Amino acid sequence: MKPGAKLIIYETGDQKTAVGTATVVSVDASNPKAPRVEIQAGKPLPAAITLAEIKANRLFADSPLVRQGRLSVVPLTEPQYKFLTSK
Repeated sequence: MKPGAKLIIYETGDQKTAVGTATVVSVDASNPKAPRVEIQAGKPLPAAITLAEIKANRLFADSPLVRQGRLSVVPLTEPQYKFLTSK
């Protein structure tokens, strides 16, 4: 992650939904195994998007979000980000 990068906040509890946006403010990578990332909250998404909805969309067919569980951070393509923020 780099300062200025756009993020989607994803709730991993019982809901498993994308719920909002954020932006990376700073990254301290002095410990490469556990970098510290400061983020600034953005806005709530117009509607929460469930993991089932994400899995049903072909844009996410190869995304680690749907292929690998228990990841803290996954990259999104610009079309994936736009899908999540435009619902």
